[in-house]
Amino acid sequence: MKITIACLPEEEREADLINRFVQGLLPIEKVRKSDRHPPFKHFYLTTKKAETPCNSMEKA
Repeated sequence: MKITIACLPEEEREADLINRFVQGLLPIEKVRKSDRHPPFKHFYLTTKKAETPCNSMEKA
């Protein structure tokens, strides 16, 4: 799963709080910050790859 947060510089504190909250809920693998598109700042959160689901209904 990928989550993108876009904010203005004055909203960066709130975006950081959201970032920390999401990291507490989900197993975040990578966080990337970018300010390539002024005046917006972007936070890109990528979760870990999903594990293989349980195959309890396998064919016999």
